[in-house]
Amino acid sequence: MPIALLKFPTDLLGDVFKLCDPFELYKLSKCSKRTQRSIMLGGRKNWKIRFNAGSSKKVYVNGLHYNYDKNEVVLYVDNLIYIFEKAAKPEDVFITEHVGRGRNHFQPEGYMSIQCPDIDLELFSNLLVTFGISIVDRLKIDFRSFESFSNIADILIGRNIEIKEFCVEEAETRKVIDAVNYMPLINQMNITQRFECQQRFLRRYNYQLDTFPNKIIINWSFWFNIDQLLNNRSARIKLWESKLSNQDINMFFEKWKKAGTFPNLRYLEIDSIKFDNKSPILEMIPPIEQKRPRIEIRDGRNVIEGITDAVQVTKDDGTVGYLRVELGTNPRLYFLVANPADTVRYRHGRSGMTCDLLQMPIALLKFPTDLLRDVFKFCDPFEL
Repeated sequence: MPIALLKFPTDLLGDVFKLCDPFELYKLSKCSKRTQRSIMLGGRKNWKIRFNAGSSKKVYVNGLHYNYDKNEVVLYVDNLIYIFEKAAKPEDVFITEHVGRGRNHFQPEGYMSIQCPDIDLELFSNLLVTFGISIVDRLKIDFRSFESFSNIADILIGRNIEIKEFCVEEAETRKVIDAVNYMPLINQMNITQRFECQQRFLRRYNYQLDTFPNKIIINWSFWFNIDQLLNNRSARIKLWESKLSNQDINMFFEKWKKAGTFPNLRYLEIDSIKFDNKSPILEMIPPIEQKRPRIEIRDGRNVIEGITDAVQVTKDDGTVGYLRVELGTNPRLYFLVANPADTVRYRHGRSGMTCDLLQMPIALLKFPTDLLRDVFKFCDPFEL
């Protein structure tokens, strides 16, 4: 029966809201702005949110297709996960159900879903405000509506909300005439782990990316010039369809070789039609490669990246990097950097045999001769 909740004392109202799940709180928040503001009386939890505003994708597993990365909002904390989906029919709005593994291969038992009028930036922003969310696990959008994006950007920037992963999905180029206006807003966002841009921008504008999350992936990177690369502080950078030239890359490596520069850089991969065999990179004419086993850098248990047939290059401070530049129909540069605390693993041929080297300074020549001989027995020809 109808209950005048807002007439309850504040402490009692807080106790009531503590017993509500996010779907119940979401439905209450739709009643009025006052109700929405009152929901925080139930206490603040460390909710995280993920929003995929792009189109649904299908993947095939054992001959069956499953929706993946579909248009939805996911709200979760610890092992509690709640999915907001668009209702197929008006009468389905606010219907909730458990989501089993048979419905979606990527969602295990224990998920719950609710049918909403629409899945858009307005819903996303309402959930941010209603639950006081401070971390966005993943935000995936496209550039079709600048007004909608600017509204949510105001909230993200104003509250300095951490965005772990930010992805711009590709839309038709003619529909993104406002793309030049998006970049200043993106540069003000607190993107920490990954920035991925699949969108192909119009060439008549200049675009500037000034945010430096841990990883950057840009599919159409013709606008990402050498100045942006020289000023970048990310750990892993991948640039496709680049316009960077041998001269640009040589300028980058001349700066990289100096002690103290690019302290975060671990991996760089660039695809550019301007790479050629007419000018040097670090005094080497491309293609730059040397027959050697695949090298993998491991940071703890995680493989940073791998590279095959690379030439070793060294910074002034002793930091080791591995460089390969290949030409042909799809010229590409690969560059891998090993930190002193990393494990460098050499993977030999088809056998998959590996040998780990701890990349840390050791005064080998101070070892006794017999011990030094034993150490060298375990080294392969490349290590020697």
